[in-house]
Amino acid sequence: MSLENPQQKKIDLVNTPIYRNTAEDDEDYLPPLGLGYIGTAVEKSGNKVEVIDCVQEKIGVKQAIKRLNNSDAEFVGVNVFSQNLELVKEILLSLDKDKNVLIGGPASKYLQTELLSLPTENKTIIIIGEGEKIVPEIINDKIEETPLLEDDNKKIYLVGQYSKYYSEDISNLELDRNLLIQNVLKNHYGQKEVAIITSRGCPFDCAFCAGAKGLNPNIKPRQKSDESVISEILLLQKAYPDIQSIRILDDLFLKNPNTILQATEIFKKFTNLSWRSMIHATSLGSNPMIVQKMKDSGCKEVFLGIESGSKNIRDYINKAGSIELVIDSIRKLLTVGIDVKGYFIFGFPNETKEDFEKTFNLAKQIKEISIKTKGVFRTSVFKFRPYHGTKIYNDLLVQGKNILPIKPSIDLDLKKRNQFNFDAGNFSNESDEILNEYIKKTQKL
Repeated sequence: MSLENPQQKKIDLVNTPIYRNTAEDDEDYLPPLGLGYIGTAVEKSGNKVEVIDCVQEKIGVKQAIKRLNNSDAEFVGVNVFSQNLELVKEILLSLDKDKNVLIGGPASKYLQTELLSLPTENKTIIIIGEGEKIVPEIINDKIEETPLLEDDNKKIYLVGQYSKYYSEDISNLELDRNLLIQNVLKNHYGQKEVAIITSRGCPFDCAFCAGAKGLNPNIKPRQKSDESVISEILLLQKAYPDIQSIRILDDLFLKNPNTILQATEIFKKFTNLSWRSMIHATSLGSNPMIVQKMKDSGCKEVFLGIESGSKNIRDYINKAGSIELVIDSIRKLLTVGIDVKGYFIFGFPNETKEDFEKTFNLAKQIKEISIKTKGVFRTSVFKFRPYHGTKIYNDLLVQGKNILPIKPSIDLDLKKRNQFNFDAGNFSNESDEILNEYIKKTQKL
């Protein structure tokens, strides 16, 4: 696309850095599909796009600032997270004054106060909600909705289900994967894998998650049609003929027995592909054949947020499903040969060593089950961090707790997991030494 058209504008869409400095590591990476959807819509509106993926390119803050200021783009679009807020603020404060700034991402809703207070002269728009329909209108200066807030050079737009820029039907959203630097990744089985998103929104209400349904009344769960998912996979096979696996990144693909059966029907059409997806302990229901159908359709692994083995903690974080259901569901999956990756979190507010022990013992019990079954169980362990806007974060503020900016941890050294070794303080009732001990030994499982 040529820039000779005087009406054409350019935006740099930035997957912002996780680290301050250039990161030379070899960690898990997922392409920024959300930026890809936005970029595709901007291109279709007659403008030019470049996606700058600081995570994939291992770009630190100084490099990102230099690259953006050397670019001829009039617009800069950045995503922001609780984890990298301070880095994003530094980038925004260093941009040339003639750059128009767009800020988005799931956390933008909760970080708006800090972003509005930045002493920048750039015209800045914070987008709360989905961006693929509103960003092209902003670039083309055709926005037809009133800002939620306007303050000097800064505006906020809310794209909820009552906005004309809300995607009620996500089945027909287009994604030009040529905008992304890397689409095909090697999974831990050594297979060439491509990630897709089949839904938006979450039906669960976990107290530690900014995507909880109670926090997002303007964003209702939506799923792509089976036909659109099949069409996307066919296009991926055409673009990348040697792919071996599909990874589904969202929470709704396997949310209940009906969607699980729909998933198996989809992948029965792709006998040369395996697939991996998120799942919930409550998803399987009572159909004794459902896990076998998953296995027969090519399901190789599922990702399950277990979080804690303590009933008290599970109740506190509003985690759906009992511990017994967690064990039963995972046993069924492992028995038919579907591998399970379980996510655990240590260090919730007021959590005790007794709670830690219950979580470790649950992970250990599941590991012992896996030794006797066809499937493999692996763990992924995190130290609790209070994300802006979540119920726990707000509760901690009310209690007057000191919430530190999230920064890389100097106490944890988990190999190839620097992306997860971040710290915002210890909110448990135990010492850092005891907390870190349980994180490390559970990860080793």
